[in-house]
Amino acid sequence: MKYFVLIARLVIGSLFVYASIYKIIDPADFSNAIRNYLILPAEWSNIAALTLPWIEFVAGTFLIFGLQTRPAALLTTGMLAVFVSAIIYAYATGLDIDCGCFGSAADSQGRVGMIHILRDTGLFLISLVIVLFDQGHFSIERALPFLRKREAPSQT
Repeated sequence: MKYFVLIARLVIGSLFVYASIYKIIDPADFSNAIRNYLILPAEWSNIAALTLPWIEFVAGTFLIFGLQTRPAALLTTGMLAVFVSAIIYAYATGLDIDCGCFGSAADSQGRVGMIHILRDTGLFLISLVIVLFDQGHFSIERALPFLRKREAPSQT
């Protein structure tokens, strides 16, 4: 199981880092993608476009290197739950929009559809496996003693 969790960490971490790069470079385009979902008030889309990619980047990086893997995986799992919900909403209401997941609308591989729902649900489940089964194997925290949590001295 530890190898499966490692692969899951690397896959989810790499996808989150990859997905964040274009959004960090072009937050205006990402803000438009957020606005297209018609879920958040328009004024909030700029704040979301400026902060969400950095959260994705940090969480992905933490998963790749094995830093605070459970909290990072909890964060990616929560984000994926929100992403799946937003895509389901867009699909159910018939919005003809790009998902805004991995780049600009011009580079899109199609509109929001069942394939996006299935893909993100699968990613959600993989991320959930990390939350449930990660034991810290192959992590920087385990390899470097100064990063480990310190236990409180016993009061005996």
